[in-house]
Amino acid sequence: MGVFNILKMLLLSAAEALTEWLPVSNTGHLAVLGHYLGFDHWEANATLRDIFVAASLLGSVLAACALFLPNNGLFYKTPEGKKMIAGERLRFYVAILLAWIPCLLLALVFGQQFSDFIYDPESIRNLRMTMVLMILGGVISIFGEIHNRNVEPKYTRLEEIPVGFLFLLGLTQIVGFLPGACRFGLAILVAVAFGVERRAAVTLSVFMSLPSLFVCGALPILRNLNKIGGITASELLTAFVLAFLVSFFALRWIISMLSKRSLIRFGQYRVVFGILLYLFVIL
Repeated sequence: MGVFNILKMLLLSAAEALTEWLPVSNTGHLAVLGHYLGFDHWEANATLRDIFVAASLLGSVLAACALFLPNNGLFYKTPEGKKMIAGERLRFYVAILLAWIPCLLLALVFGQQFSDFIYDPESIRNLRMTMVLMILGGVISIFGEIHNRNVEPKYTRLEEIPVGFLFLLGLTQIVGFLPGACRFGLAILVAVAFGVERRAAVTLSVFMSLPSLFVCGALPILRNLNKIGGITASELLTAFVLAFLVSFFALRWIISMLSKRSLIRFGQYRVVFGILLYLFVIL
């Protein structure tokens, strides 16, 4: 794998880490980036591409865990200093895992097909879908936020949120397999519409994304362990570390920003992005 191709992969890794936590469609941006980087002309094959993106996903997951789990772990200390399991928090984590099962099944059954569809640069149909879902998602973000202005928050703590709603919210993660859709932004919109206070909704969306991101990152690597040599392993480690650093330093700022601002500007960005994609790539 040449140096130029490695640089392309690292650019893909940084883009993955940044757009994963912005309500602008991670898969949509990677699909367009893949088109311009010319995946079909690479010396690197589809397997290498997939495990590079997977390593970046795992780096993003680790960064989110490093930022959020210390203050939201399963244990708390009693006044006597004894560690106890937080019952409400345990229920919350179990509900998150159950809500993630539909996404897990899709990843296990169709993971490779989704990957080939998203990153295939010769298929103009995936760019058309990216364009449509970018614009549609932007419109949903704009009108969803207009609707949410009149919603009074009922839940300010993650542990207060009903289990049934958490399972429903887990279904929003499925759209993340489609180029141009955004599971992170959709989860925020749905949570706020249900009455979750905005900062809690943003944090909840991060937790809701972690299981699916971990599986989508771990599966391609586990499936191709026998194809990872010494040089490839060092390149994957570089992609992992880069994604971790980008996510770690960007995520805290992103969460703070999304907790105070609506998604209308991001929705407008998505609409403009979709129109430009049509004018300069598809047309």
